[in-house]
Amino acid sequence: MSEINIRDAALIHFARNGYEGASLANIAEDVGIKKPSIYAHYKGKDDLFMSVANYACTSIRKRIVEYFVINQHLGLQVKLEGFFDWIQTEYETDETMKFLLRVMFFPPAKLEQEILGLLNPFVQDMQRILIRMLRNQVKKPEEVGIGYLTIVDGCMVELIYAGADPYQRRLQAILPIFWRGIQ
Repeated sequence: MSEINIRDAALIHFARNGYEGASLANIAEDVGIKKPSIYAHYKGKDDLFMSVANYACTSIRKRIVEYFVINQHLGLQVKLEGFFDWIQTEYETDETMKFLLRVMFFPPAKLEQEILGLLNPFVQDMQRILIRMLRNQVKKPEEVGIGYLTIVDGCMVELIYAGADPYQRRLQAILPIFWRGIQ
């Protein structure tokens, strides 16, 4: 089996069970290999986890950019509000998004610094992309971008902790205030 098969199986286990709950033996079983064979590709669980985290950041970054490129013709409000629906759909249907959101808010303690070293540039890159998109569309694009991402962060926590209905209620409460605030 290839390194990619192991990584993909590990992604599912880490997304569903977290770092602590994922077992290399179970990952190996899903791939159809014995646990020691994983060590031919990865130094251990930490190395495998960081490989999955790198993959998730790259994959989700690409898909976020694709969302905004595909929807560039839409008005700003439709595009930014639609992004929340996109997040929910991705979280409900895609293990990569589940993994990334879980890691963003609950990184394994022993890998926290490495994860932050990976996620901080990811978040800063997303912020730069958003601010660039907001130029020529709003006054103070940097402030609006940071405010919007603050709402995204809060709503993602609600989606993870409470589920889709409370997430949608939170959006319905905050988005009108956001739009009034940036006009």
